Amino acid sequence: MRRTTLKELGESIERKKAELGYSGQDYVVRNSGQYRTESKRALLRNIEAAAAERGEEPPFKANY
Repeated sequence: MRRTTLKELGESIERKKAELGYSGQDYVVRNSGQYRTESKRALLRNIEAAAAERGEEPPFKANY
């Protein structure tokens, strides 16, 4: 069994991300929301509405 240090693992992940053309931390594909339950969709709408009432952007971008 080959042992891998966390440093080696991190370097390996960074190499793979570079090979795939990803950079930084903003590379995760956004969830489409296709399989969300109606209660989760309602929760996200309420969070967005509450932020809008305060004149703020919600802390996330949600597809629902």
